[in-house]
Order: sequence, then structure tokens, then C-alpha cells
Amino acid sequence: MRFGLDYAAGRPAASAIRAAGFDFVVRYLSSGGPSLPGKLLTPAEADDLRAHGVSIVSNWETTAARMLDGFGAGVTDARAAQAQVLRCGGRTDRPIYFSADFDATPQQQGPINAYLDGAATVIGRANVGIYGGYWPLSRALDAGTATWAWQTIAWSGANLEPRRSILQTGRQVYVDGVECDVNETDRLDFGQWDFEQEEADLTPEQDEILRDIQTQLRGPGLSGWPQLGDDAQGHHRTVVDALGAALTRIDELRTEVSDLEATTAELSDEVARLSGRHWPFPFSLIEGPATVVAEQLAKLEQLLPDLPLPGWGEGPNGHSTKVAQSGQIAGSDDRIEV
Repeated sequence: MRFGLDYAAGRPAASAIRAAGFDFVVRYLSSGGPSLPGKLLTPAEADDLRAHGVSIVSNWETTAARMLDGFGAGVTDARAAQAQVLRCGGRTDRPIYFSADFDATPQQQGPINAYLDGAATVIGRANVGIYGGYWPLSRALDAGTATWAWQTIAWSGANLEPRRSILQTGRQVYVDGVECDVNETDRLDFGQWDFEQEEADLTPEQDEILRDIQTQLRGPGLSGWPQLGDDAQGHHRTVVDALGAALTRIDELRTEVSDLEATTAELSDEVARLSGRHWPFPFSLIEGPATVVAEQLAKLEQLLPDLPLPGWGEGPNGHSTKVAQSGQIAGSDDRIEV
């Protein structure tokens, strides 16, 4: 929200305006005569306002009901207003608000609209604005004779025109000794001279493509895709949300698979342990040493064929002999010699 002033009884210094908390002014482009010496915006005042960062908005008003003079009056006034704008360093592409400073009836809307039509022939319809109460503003906007609206709270009842650019609140303050009306706006562009429209970075075709991509990613109405399921809050997931949920689930499955692999390995080890041959207790206490002894005996048995056994040898005739069970010596032909 920005706050500004309009005034006619004097010209408060721009530094005082900023110090009072205001950063724009709506200034008259017409003279007020001896009774209102501060009504007309001058080049020096405009320079002072710009130097202190106070935005300037244009208004034209000679007499309260001037607009009832119709089309020709609109042409004349728009020419004079634009000339004063240029004298004060303003721009021709910014709106001028023309005042209907009275409680206009529906029957009076005809000449008011005609006045605005006349002004449009000079400054262009896009730059025609109207000041007044709720009803003439709404009727002019509906008819398309005005593009901009500066609404006063006077003659408006409890109604606020939603299409208004500026609202004159009805509150008054003194700034630098000058009585001023307080205005407010919530618009980025409300007709100020120093407004700069940013250049579009995209062509219409590029913008259309980006909008289509945005819809594809975020779903119809940017409300997600029903086909992708709902999140914890019950909202349809977008493509990005669904991808994030899928990656989270993949990580969870990886953890579960790792746990299953570890459990399988433990079970395999247990099966191998239970499948081995084991001696029952208490023989299992000597199972290890007994296994070692058995292995050594097996090796000894392999060496026996290469070793002479006790009781074996050669006789006097060179034949091998063995001792019979009776203690006699047997020959090679198993006969007993005496």
C-alpha cells in the first residue's frame, strides 16, 4: 500500500511530504486563481518532487461540474492539461484524471461520458481517467469512456469501486503548513509519471509454451494431477511431488532389501552350523583333539607299506621267513623245517 496527498492551498516541500510518510502526490494541471495559489503544478515543484522520490499523478479540474459541458470541453481541457504535463517534464503516455467533483446523477452521465470521449481524441482512450464518487466512476468504466479511476469517498456511500486505481480516503492532514487530502493505492501502476513498465522477456509463443509446461508439471488449474495420488494433506500430487514420493519409496525399499539380505545371510550361517557333524555331549568336549589324532593316524597308515614290520626278515638261504604261531620258522613254501 502506498500513501499520497493532493492539495491546492499551497505547495508543501517535497522533503516535508516524505518526512510525513507520503511518497506520491496527485497534482492539478489547472490554475486555482488567487483563492487557491498552490493548485497549479509548476516545473520547479515537479523538479523538487522528483528529486525527493515523490511520484506525480496528473489531474485536471477547473470547476466542479465542468464535465457537463460535454465533448468540446473535453477536447479543450485535454489539450491544456497535456501542455502543462510537458512543461513540468511529464510524459504523454501517462493518464490524466478529469474531475467530476459533484454528486453526479445517472441523467448527467451522458455529458460526462461525452466529455471523456473528447479528451480521448487528444490523449488517447488508454490515458483517460476520471475522478469522482462511486457512481459516475462505475458508469464511465462500464461504458468504456474512462480507463483509469480515482475514487473519492464522498458521494460513494459504503461502496468501493474495485477497478479504482486511487482512493481519496476523506482524511486530511497538514504537511508543511498546507492542508492536504490523504490518498492510498494498492496498485503497482496507478498513473504515476515515473512508472516504468518492464519489457517482456518472452514472445507470446514462448509464454504460451511455458504456461503449457507449467500445467503439465502442476496439473489442471495448477492443482495437481488426480492420477498421481494425494499427499498427506489430501491434495493431488504434481509431477515433481510424485517423483519425490517415488524416490522416497525407492529408498525405503532399498533399506528393506538390505535388511532382508542381512537376515538371509544370518539364516544361511545358522543352517550351515546346524548341518555339520557334531559329537553329543559330553564327547563333544574332546571332539577337537580326537579329530586331530584321527588325522595323524590316517597319515601313519599311509606310511606303513614302506616300513619293515616286526617279525619279518630273511633266512640263511636268502628267502623271507616269518615266525609261525608255534615259534618255529616257516619257509617260503610253508613247510616246517626240523
